[in-house]
Amino acid sequence: MVQRVAIYARVSTTDQSCQRQIAELQQYVIRSGLELAGVFTETASGAKNNRKQRQTVIDLARRREIDLVLVSELS
Repeated sequence: MVQRVAIYARVSTTDQSCQRQIAELQQYVIRSGLELAGVFTETASGAKNNRKQRQTVIDLARRREIDLVLVSELS
């Protein structure tokens, strides 16, 4: 069975971009034969827990609509 994955990318400030993170992870999805369920991005401090897109990804996982969450940076 092909695993369904979500990409989650976050930056802290508006002068930063998620594009590099997304491109790297999309390439990984293709190489690995995974099914991309969605790309979720946001600009928010990592210290805040009330990030809308992060919560959306968590909700998808709880409902078992995705099997994996891919991130490229944990900072």
